[in-house]
Amino acid sequence: MADLAARSDVGLVRERNEDRWLARDYAGVTLIAVADGVGGEAGGDVASSTAIGSLAKTFTPPSFRESARSALGEAVQQANVAVLEAAKDERHPRAATTLVAAAIRGREAAVANLGDSRAYLIRAAAIRQLTTDHSGDAASSITRFVGDPRGVQPDIFVETLQPGDRLVLCSDGLTRHVADAEIATAMADDPARAADALVALARSRGGEDNITVIVYAARRPAISRARAGLLILALLIVVAIAGALGALLSTPIPTEPSSPSPSVAPVASASP
Repeated sequence: MADLAARSDVGLVRERNEDRWLARDYAGVTLIAVADGVGGEAGGDVASSTAIGSLAKTFTPPSFRESARSALGEAVQQANVAVLEAAKDERHPRAATTLVAAAIRGREAAVANLGDSRAYLIRAAAIRQLTTDHSGDAASSITRFVGDPRGVQPDIFVETLQPGDRLVLCSDGLTRHVADAEIATAMADDPARAADALVALARSRGGEDNITVIVYAARRPAISRARAGLLILALLIVVAIAGALGALLSTPIPTEPSSPSPSVAPVASASP
């Protein structure tokens, strides 16, 4: 799995945690998601659990020619149906949840959201909110959510990631206490430490709601099998050429033997 970390904390006020999260790989596609059961509505935990469970079950990795955007949108639609059915079974007709999810394949990241859970992109220490809050006039109210009998139409955004980019998905239990600039600052650390730091910061400022955060670090582009094969072949050729040159230089060059110099016999002089 990619370099990511997820943390979820009940906070300091709520009695139970109605946030749920997902991080899973599907045949080269990483799917991450955060769902926050709508506060004040009975069955918020049922809705968030069902939405995440449905998303994990129904998401189908897109084929090479398909986009992650369409696959993610279809899975969110199925999650809405699943929450409606679960709400009926559990006798919680108004059970609802926010949902923010990202399907990442290579450099492409498709992000979908309903409600006020958010997705951020942090690049070179600059932060940008990718999602738009679906918030009402009343405090903590939302206008679009999973579990809507009228059907849902999630916002879906597509981003091209660069090496070193960070994606942050979180519930509003984080963003009500932690500013965007502080989220960006935390991303200077590795995903696990960054997630821990953000949860700790939200708790230190009151922890008024459940706090959930996922930090995803974009991996560097992988070398394709074809390209890897060519590199290996080129390396073998270089090794072979180097070996041949080494053998050639180490072989002694034969020289013709020199002709022996004629020996001159000593001449004896006769005595007078």
